[in-house]
Amino acid sequence: MTESNESEHKERRYPRVKARILYRPPKVFGQKRQAPDISLGGMRIYSNKFLQQGSTHNIEIFLPSGQTAMVLARVAWVDAYPKDSDALYDIGLEFIHVPNNIADDLKSVLESTPSDK
Repeated sequence: MTESNESEHKERRYPRVKARILYRPPKVFGQKRQAPDISLGGMRIYSNKFLQQGSTHNIEIFLPSGQTAMVLARVAWVDAYPKDSDALYDIGLEFIHVPNNIADDLKSVLESTPSDK
């Protein structure tokens, strides 16, 4: 992450945590992956596919309870990694819509996980 992007990301509305939440962008790749960090406002993902800043995507999330939900997210920022990295892009997603039936469970998981700070 560049220095300017890092300072922009530091002032967050919701604290990020390393919760046991998996995600899968249905049209990007089919395999479930661990979210590096997540908050009530969004999540970070790693991808080998470039996602345009400002574009929206459906992301399937999997909670430890076994619940799954499709959330709508907007790409807030994209940082490129060197070509020899495990992933080509570090991507910040902002949640636009989280279904009501999962929002409370997501909040409970996040509140019970220690903050990244």
